[in-house]
Amino acid sequence: MLAKFFGNVQERLKLQHQLLLLLFLSSIIPVSIVGLYSISSSTDALSSLAESKLNENVANEAENISKFLQGINEDVLFLSKTPQIQGLIQAEADGGVDQQNNTSYEAWTEQLQTTFASMMESKPYYMQLRYLDEKGNEIVRVDSDGTNIKIIPKADLQNKGDRPYFTDTMKLSAGSLYTSPVNLNQERGKIETPFKPVIRYATPVVDSSGEKRGIVIANVFANKFIQFVEKANAGKRQEAFLINQEGYYISHPNPDKEWGFDLKKNEKLQNDYPQNIAQQILSSEEGILDQGKAYSLAYRRVVIDPVQKQFLVTINQVPKSSIFASVNSFKIVAAIIILGSLVIVLPIGTFRTRQLTNLIKQLVNGISTASQQIFSTLEEQERVASQQAASVNETTTTMDELEASSRQSAEQAKAAVTAAQQALQLTQGGTQAVGETIEGMFILEKKVGAIAEQIVRLSEQANQIGSISQLVSDLANKTNMLALNSSVEAVRAGEHGKGFSVVANEIRKLADQSQRSAEKISLLVSDIQGSINSTVMVTDEGTKTVAAGVQTAKKTDQAFAGVADSVNKVVLNNQQISLNLKQQVDAIQQVVQAMETINQGAKETAIGINQTKVGTQQLNETALDLKQMV
Repeated sequence: MLAKFFGNVQERLKLQHQLLLLLFLSSIIPVSIVGLYSISSSTDALSSLAESKLNENVANEAENISKFLQGINEDVLFLSKTPQIQGLIQAEADGGVDQQNNTSYEAWTEQLQTTFASMMESKPYYMQLRYLDEKGNEIVRVDSDGTNIKIIPKADLQNKGDRPYFTDTMKLSAGSLYTSPVNLNQERGKIETPFKPVIRYATPVVDSSGEKRGIVIANVFANKFIQFVEKANAGKRQEAFLINQEGYYISHPNPDKEWGFDLKKNEKLQNDYPQNIAQQILSSEEGILDQGKAYSLAYRRVVIDPVQKQFLVTINQVPKSSIFASVNSFKIVAAIIILGSLVIVLPIGTFRTRQLTNLIKQLVNGISTASQQIFSTLEEQERVASQQAASVNETTTTMDELEASSRQSAEQAKAAVTAAQQALQLTQGGTQAVGETIEGMFILEKKVGAIAEQIVRLSEQANQIGSISQLVSDLANKTNMLALNSSVEAVRAGEHGKGFSVVANEIRKLADQSQRSAEKISLLVSDIQGSINSTVMVTDEGTKTVAAGVQTAKKTDQAFAGVADSVNKVVLNNQQISLNLKQQVDAIQQVVQAMETINQGAKETAIGINQTKVGTQQLNETALDLKQMV
């Protein structure tokens, strides 16, 4: 839709008017974009700066409060270790006089009162300094209203043994501190007016043996550190709050919201802010929160007593309207600058546009004249290019026919090479088979010879067995004769030779068995000898047959070698013919490709000239249209 609108506008307006419109848009759009971007960047930068300043303020408040309370910690620990308190403890243990330096209990009391008074004079934020013994009795007490210091006489001292701060402190180890919540000071159960916010610090006192002998406690005017937050409320652009760990306000721009936990009023952070924001403030150490379009808020925690989980939270919030006041001023200034720029730029642009239009008219006249001359020249070049294309086309056709003939001859030569290579492969296979046969014959000849040698050796061993068998037979005969003689001698011996006669009979039996076994062995040896002789004859015939086969295989191998040489020569000749034909085909293809390239170039030249002619016509028409538009 937008493109159609600008198309209609372009048709209705002359070029100089279009340039003026373009000049107007090209001026106002960039300036507007730069202005909007500057406003956006400034808004982000000012927001970041405001948040950084807000966070810095709340950090300073928290740090000042923390340093102030840390100083009270150090003072209380210092007072618990003063020589005056240790002297009081020692004097009481010695019956009223400190035996180490001969100082009485009353003298130590006066010195401790002086020490307390001196500290309160140098640090007027102390409301009360006291030393209580292990039973809760006030031994020394000095009060102050911030200006006047008063030492409380002994008659007005009280017992504070039932107070939570005493009992809780006596449970601590030496060097530990008790810290009370920040609240309004009470006298005899009633809140003092005007209100006196107070915080109490206490620590156990121990003697030289480490036994607890009381506490030192300091009541401090809480206004001293609350004022760090109240000073932030003096400005009109931000608000500062101080709350405790339960969310009750200790300091607030509206005094009616303060001290709700003492005055039994439900004035808490949770009632003034969304639940999730109040919960985040009370559960985290620090942070910056965005209160929608109204406020930006920063907070930081100040830990009072980590053991009892007591803490305060300082909160500063700034209205966003004050943050963006400078941004609004910048927007007005940016709008004035944009309008001023347009007032200056547009007249100058209009003048320069008219000059440009006159220059374009002159250029159009020149283009129109030159395009007519170019058109005539291109018609002549188009005719010549067409004739060249026809000649190249005829040459290409002739080379295509020659390529087809050469390709056919190359294929036939290639087929002949393939057939000759197959014949050569078959011949090589036959030659290899004959070679393997000859090698097998040689191996067989060697094995037959080895068999003949083994048979000869077997024949010799059979002869040796025959000799051994004959020896055994002779031995059996002699043993038989010996046994017979032994029997005769045993008969002669009579009764004493009977045992020997039995042995002789057994020996004769064994001799008979040995003779029969020897005869069997002789028969077996004779049979083996006959078989060996037959094997020797057969082996001899096999050796002669193998030798004849070897001679025949050698002749066959020589014949195959002659055939392989002849076939190999045929293959080489056919390969050379095929290579020559292939080179001819490649040359013809290169010629054909060159002619096709020339043909394609001629066609493209003709087409390009035609397109140039059409473009020149269009250029001429455009020049005329431009002349009318301008």
